[in-house]
Amino acid sequence: MTAPRTFILAAFAALAAPAMSLAEEPAALQITIDRAALTTPAGAEAAYQQIAGAALTVCRAENRHGAGFERALRICITDTIERSVSALDAPLVDAQHAARPATITLAQLDRKRPF
Repeated sequence: MTAPRTFILAAFAALAAPAMSLAEEPAALQITIDRAALTTPAGAEAAYQQIAGAALTVCRAENRHGAGFERALRICITDTIERSVSALDAPLVDAQHAARPATITLAQLDRKRPF
C-alpha cells in the first residue's frame, strides 16, 4: 500500500505580478492525494480536479489585485497545474492533463469543476 502524497501548491505568478515585493511569499495551499487512487481513471480525474481547484484558489489569492487580473489568473493557473501534475508523476493524471485545452477560458474559471 502506498502512502498518500502531500503537495503544497504555490502560485507561480512572478511574471504575472511584477510589483510583488521579493519579501512576499506566494499564496500556497496544501493538498493530499492518495497515490493508490491514481491507478484508476476515476482516481486520476479526482486528483486532477483537486489540483485544478487548488490552483484556482491559490492563483485567485495571489492575483487578486492589479491590472490584467484575468490574464494573470489564467497564466498562474496554467503554470501551477503544469508544475503540480509534473511533480505528481502519475501517468493517468498526465493523460488527464494532456486531454485538456492548452488555454483556459474565463468560463472555465467560473464553473464548479474548473477544468
